[in-house]
Amino acid sequence: MKYIITLLLVPIGLLASAQVKKTIHQTFELSDKNTQVDLDIFDDYEVEEWSSNNIMIVTTATLEKGAQHILDFYIREGRYNIEKAGGEESLTLSSKDKVRKGMKYKDSIIFEIVKMKLFIPENYELQGNNRLVRKVEETVSKDQ
Repeated sequence: MKYIITLLLVPIGLLASAQVKKTIHQTFELSDKNTQVDLDIFDDYEVEEWSSNNIMIVTTATLEKGAQHILDFYIREGRYNIEKAGGEESLTLSSKDKVRKGMKYKDSIIFEIVKMKLFIPENYELQGNNRLVRKVEETVSKDQ
């Protein structure tokens, strides 16, 4: 009998500490004339090179003790969006929401975990913490 009660209570415990997660992909096209991209991003992020000419940002938002409809609401409102500004030679990518207010639902605090990964073209490099710069192409000259 103890085992049956335990089996019935385990799913309730799992639901009480449930987390919801969503992944958002955004891509930003870079022109051939572009030489730098300034980053004004609220969250911490990882940078990884890839073989595309675009920047792709993958944002994973997780709510601990949250509900799916809450996360969906904040995604629709643009809480995790990155916006693009600037011209052909220089761009700025910045977070739409730079002040993240805490979340509450039914008198409990919801903990938010946001992880971002920036996939940058192979011909760009991170300079400092907040600037991407096009790498200088090295040309090899042969003695003739």
